[in-house]
Amino acid sequence: MKPLLILCALLLSTHLTNAADKRKGSEPRLPADLKIVDNITFKQVGEKKLDLMLFQPLVQKYEKAPLVVYIHGGGWGGGDRYKVLRPDVIGVIRSLNQAGFLCASVEYRLVDGKPTLAADAVADCKDALRFLVKHAPEYGIDTDHIGTFGSSAGGHLTLVTALGKDSDYPCDPTMEGPPAKIRCVAAFYPLVSFVDAECMKGGNFERPQRMIPLLGGLLTEKRELALKLSPIDLLRADSPAILVAHGDDDKVLSVHNAIALRDAAQAKGASVECIISKGAGHGFSGDAISPTIAEIDQQTTAFFLKHLADAKAP
Repeated sequence: MKPLLILCALLLSTHLTNAADKRKGSEPRLPADLKIVDNITFKQVGEKKLDLMLFQPLVQKYEKAPLVVYIHGGGWGGGDRYKVLRPDVIGVIRSLNQAGFLCASVEYRLVDGKPTLAADAVADCKDALRFLVKHAPEYGIDTDHIGTFGSSAGGHLTLVTALGKDSDYPCDPTMEGPPAKIRCVAAFYPLVSFVDAECMKGGNFERPQRMIPLLGGLLTEKRELALKLSPIDLLRADSPAILVAHGDDDKVLSVHNAIALRDAAQAKGASVECIISKGAGHGFSGDAISPTIAEIDQQTTAFFLKHLADAKAP
């Protein structure tokens, strides 16, 4: 029995060592062709540090660069700033860097319902923008030309960050400085409402209990908060310009989300562009989607150039 026990102990030790090594090496290899500054702490909540990474312009086109801030997905309870390296995201970042833009990828507290809720994640995203505005001279940011960008849960958060009032979320009161003035927002396959049942069909959001970790209770108990977290209910005629892109075969978050956001924006007189990719699942997955990821990235880049770069021209 002793040899067997020794073998089991060795296997367990190897497993734990490998797991530790994976944790230590969890940061992926960053693209060598981009100018990246990582591990910038913008906020600390208790012992939890929230970091962002900057993608500096590859071309020094502006004395002060337009800024696009990316917010990652992961179901509100997973993911990190390295999600920006996704194939459907990094292409946009690379193109914007080549056009003289500064880009950032930010983290937020992951929602677990104990105690972090979706409103806390929104506050963190807003505080990341406030941090960047405060440090604009240091990073060379044009604070009058800022956009946000996100995918999946990050698509929802990027919309709420752009459309919601800072005072409606538990932002850090010690973080001095003015709020960010966001000109435009692009959201890939987002959830756009916590109260519209049609937006939740086809996924586990149809279960009432799914709202408890996000809202801190059932929708029937937290409806007022849910409305503050629902982009279609935050829209106004003077809202920042919006681009939403979604796959019509998305089984995680229905394409109805993009259609509902487009229709609500048009009804309220807000500027909106909508891209529906035929055959695409969540994350624009699929073998023969149309438009392709490359084409969606091109349209997204053109959207940011239109609202941020072209707006700088006299």
